[in-house]
Amino acid sequence: MMSTMKRSLSLVAVAFWILDPVDAAKMIRFASPLQSLTIPDKEMKEEIGTKRSRFLPRFRAGLQAEVEARREISAKRTAELQEAATTGSDWAERTADSEMARRQKEDELVEQAYDRAVSDFDKKTKKPKAPKPQNAYQFVGVVNRKGDKPITWYARPKPADSKWSVRLLHVNQDAIIKDLFNRGKVDIFAKYKITGKVDEETKAPIVTSNYEVRERSWKNLWNFSPKHFFTDPSGMYWRERRLEPGLYTDGVGVYESSYRYGDGRNGMHRVSGFQQFLNSKNIKPDQKEKILSRLRDDAPDVVLEL
Repeated sequence: MMSTMKRSLSLVAVAFWILDPVDAAKMIRFASPLQSLTIPDKEMKEEIGTKRSRFLPRFRAGLQAEVEARREISAKRTAELQEAATTGSDWAERTADSEMARRQKEDELVEQAYDRAVSDFDKKTKKPKAPKPQNAYQFVGVVNRKGDKPITWYARPKPADSKWSVRLLHVNQDAIIKDLFNRGKVDIFAKYKITGKVDEETKAPIVTSNYEVRERSWKNLWNFSPKHFFTDPSGMYWRERRLEPGLYTDGVGVYESSYRYGDGRNGMHRVSGFQQFLNSKNIKPDQKEKILSRLRDDAPDVVLEL
């Protein structure tokens, strides 16, 4: 007996650009499993300001000093060329030989002028002293859409150097569990149960699932099961355990199991519809009743999750 289920998988958002494979791999960005919204204190926001508001005046002062330094160097260079042109006929060759060293020296002078201007600006405009926060506690709200309460609030004494009082934290549990499973820290165990109800559209039995996450550790022998080791072998890790030969049904169709030994994968071939199978005279009435009873009450033998 086979029961099919369609389940949606939560995928980590990836931003991907069509570039060279090496460049594309470097530009992949994964959404963080912890997404937060921090509300800063009102007095902190008014007094200190943003990084952008401090950066732009500082950058402008450095650019002005750089422009003035280049203007002075250009004027001095013009005077030197005029003087060299009147001293001899080989002034062009001598100027070309010293061009590389001259440009390097000019770049160093411009950088020094920029650094001095930025340093003077920092000395004149010191950061204002942060005011003392009025709130004695910090409140953190953890968003959990799957729980009974959409937001659970926690409070703690506010540190002296902290600049916020309220923070909302959204934990993507699916992304965290997927990461722990990929790194071999946890195992996922599933139990399936037939509810006895039938889907009105597909006429297939409705199957419910219950998942359990178990941590791998020495206390539980890393979830090792001797029963599964001896009764459920699959050979190589990439090969699927072969299903028992026979007929399977999901309440809609009847399928025959198959196995591809080349790549170690199971398969199902549809042989007939379920109602056609029940109407067959080759099936005894007691066998038909047993099949219908299993569809109503028993746990599924095979579950295919898509």
